[in-house]
Amino acid sequence: MLQDKNIYQNNISLQLFGHDDLFNNFIKLYENKNLPKVNLVSGEKGIGKFTLFFHLIIYIFSKEYKQKYNLDSKLIDENNLILNKILSHTFQNYFYFSNEDKNKLSIDKVREVKKKLYSSTLDDKPRFIIFDDVEFINNNVANALLKMIEEPSNNNYFILINNKKGKLVDTLKSRSIETKIFLNFDQKDLILKNLLKNQNFSDSFVFDYLHLTTPAMLLKYYNILTEINADSNTSFFDVTAQLLDKYKKNKQDIYIDCIKFFLEIKFHKKIFSTKNITSLFETKNGILKILYEYQKFNLSNNSVLNFVKNSIN
Repeated sequence: MLQDKNIYQNNISLQLFGHDDLFNNFIKLYENKNLPKVNLVSGEKGIGKFTLFFHLIIYIFSKEYKQKYNLDSKLIDENNLILNKILSHTFQNYFYFSNEDKNKLSIDKVREVKKKLYSSTLDDKPRFIIFDDVEFINNNVANALLKMIEEPSNNNYFILINNKKGKLVDTLKSRSIETKIFLNFDQKDLILKNLLKNQNFSDSFVFDYLHLTTPAMLLKYYNILTEINADSNTSFFDVTAQLLDKYKKNKQDIYIDCIKFFLEIKFHKKIFSTKNITSLFETKNGILKILYEYQKFNLSNNSVLNFVKNSIN
């Protein structure tokens, strides 16, 4: 039986929430042989773009097996053969590549992808290749990627996930069919409640700040803040100091993103209790600027902390 930990580590949700109409439309496109060969899916990180296409892939390949995809409930059985093949890296019709943090795509890695496609299964079933965080791809890598995805193939479907955290290379956008995904607050609330349904979760924090981010990212931020014993009343300086240390050790952008999220919490709490809105905005923008310079120019932790200390006192 598949372990929940294994699912979590692979960023997989066994149930799809909030995207029923869009999911059904993609099924129709595929079954009518109209699904574009290069799909660009754009929207905030954490709203379910990857989950949407992962469920589509499981649906497509599970039809001939006992544990079929549950289309009515939008649910993947944990014993699903295709799911377990993907998790054990033995399914040759699915490839996933991230372009975030330490896993950034290079021209050499694109060439490796190309080799994998040539050396994979020779059956007549489709292959789905997902490139996540494509907004971080530079022009040279984008050109190498375009050469690969523009080669004629009846079987290859490329899914480019754009989390809108940077400017997407124009050539990638121009060669793709784009689907923009948005969630209103009610949809976010529905997704978050379902994600938490079986977790005996009682902390109101996740619902208090859902308007500031997306369901999946909110849970990630919550887990990070819990690890450092922080809550909404912890000082911004203390949270920043601990998360900068984690970033220096791991070089994962999620820690800087969490600082920005916590800054939004502090900003929204103060905006209703201060008359000097202009000064508040200047402080916030100054902190965001120093965080950007910290990542780009590899500044010291103290340079950020000194700025924060002087700004909030």
